[in-house]
Amino acid sequence: MKFPANFIPPLRRSGGALKSVPLPFRWHRSPVTPPGDRRALETPSLERYVSGVYQSLAVFRLVTFAMGTGLVFLLNPSDQQPIFLGMVIILVGSYNVYSILWRFNPARPRTVAHPISLGVDVLLSYTLILLTGGLDSPFLIYSLSSILTASLLMNLGFAVAMAGILAVAVSGVHVLPGLGISNLPWILSRNYLVLALLYSAVCLLIVNLPFLANLNWQRRVRSESMAWERQRLRRDVHDNVAQTLAFLSLKMKLAEQRVSRGRTPITQRDVAEIGSVVERAYLAVRDYLDGTDVESDEPLGVRLAAVAEQWSRDTGLPVRISTTGEEGDLEPQVKFQLLQVTREALANVAKHANPTNVWVEMECSKEDIKIRVRDDGRGFAISGLRGHGIGIMNERTAMAGATLDINSTPGEGTEVVVAYSRRVEQEVS
Repeated sequence: MKFPANFIPPLRRSGGALKSVPLPFRWHRSPVTPPGDRRALETPSLERYVSGVYQSLAVFRLVTFAMGTGLVFLLNPSDQQPIFLGMVIILVGSYNVYSILWRFNPARPRTVAHPISLGVDVLLSYTLILLTGGLDSPFLIYSLSSILTASLLMNLGFAVAMAGILAVAVSGVHVLPGLGISNLPWILSRNYLVLALLYSAVCLLIVNLPFLANLNWQRRVRSESMAWERQRLRRDVHDNVAQTLAFLSLKMKLAEQRVSRGRTPITQRDVAEIGSVVERAYLAVRDYLDGTDVESDEPLGVRLAAVAEQWSRDTGLPVRISTTGEEGDLEPQVKFQLLQVTREALANVAKHANPTNVWVEMECSKEDIKIRVRDDGRGFAISGLRGHGIGIMNERTAMAGATLDINSTPGEGTEVVVAYSRRVEQEVS
């Protein structure tokens, strides 16, 4: 996903607090990949693409089915229609109405096209064609929806196989009965051969067009992914490596001044501090290269305590750490983003709050995980909130599918609350 340089996820005000609104996506393996490419590109653009495809297909299916049904009963009175045809029309119509309501429901869980469901869809479409005139059927256009679904959301081989089976089956409605009738002259006289060839060509065209057009889509997604990675590199270098190296540079300059002025020589403690800073810079680089924390197998609470304790050692400010409840399994990217938000919140405390006490608390329940960073420092007015790393914090919480609440009053300290709902995790599991 390509974020503008000044991108900040949407905020809403609630009372005296500033709340972020989670973006409608998370970083996870997408259940569906672009046609012809089975690699899961973890981009919000892909999520929107897949959702748009499903919704467009649902509308196409409903419209073409309604047109076919109208023509069937317009050309032939309902009392002349077979009962079985009426049952099939009711069954397929109910499925199409359910499908469009499901696809346009924002609260629906993520589902993907399955080969078995597409096979059943082809069978129902073929049954409608078989009962309503074959190549003369008003449901001929509706039958193309299954092929269109396969071409947009499945691999090329499966889509071609579906198109071939349907084209042969529909043509066979006319060809098989004519095998014993003087070399099929009735096919040529009624132009069924032309219709059969035309229908087969349309099926193959539908299969291949999305793959040809999808080349531009893949290039665009790949370009957006590269742009996002470049921006993530700049942000992570600023958040971790640059700040750590700046601290290391300060330590080295202080040591150099002490030596040059003939004061107390460098002690073992100074060397240990410098070594610790170098190690943290190395771990920060490893964090980025791995795309997550190098200790991603450790519980979030353990990593959170380590971050808070290291911050306390660096700043000399006391911090009280508490963890309650069971956090369960979290995706590495979720843990990484929550840790980065905590680091940024603590960095803001050190830069701006001038506190006496700092608290880092993690509360886990069946519904959500909340991380609180509180201080009793100077606080600030929410209405005048600018900078303070808020943009980066909002972006990171949104990427994790979490929300960010900031409560502060001048002279009364600040509370930063990051809330991650477990329902988001369940939707993609």
